[in-house]
Amino acid sequence: MEIIIVLLVLAAGAAVWYYNRNDGFDKNKDGKVDFSDVKPVVENTVQAAAVDVRKAADVNNDGKVNVADAKVVAKNAAAGAKKVATKAKTAVKKARAPKLKVAK
Repeated sequence: MEIIIVLLVLAAGAAVWYYNRNDGFDKNKDGKVDFSDVKPVVENTVQAAAVDVRKAADVNNDGKVNVADAKVVAKNAAAGAKKVATKAKTAVKKARAPKLKVAK
């Protein structure tokens, strides 16, 4: 459980850095980074991450996140699963068919 918490804290810290790396952490421009900068930094991080999530969720690039996107994801997942199953079937056939040497 502790590992999960540490990973979440690291991910949150990385997101805060990533979304604020260009304009810095001194959001109120008073020359120092302190607690008064925390709220704007977090708000900027949440807003930027939300935009990225919406862009990633719009898999059919129609500008909306809706059922059509879910259908594309399901279709791609089914195709990927079929491909993996075919490879697994081929691997099983190869494993079951040992090459026998014929004695002369």
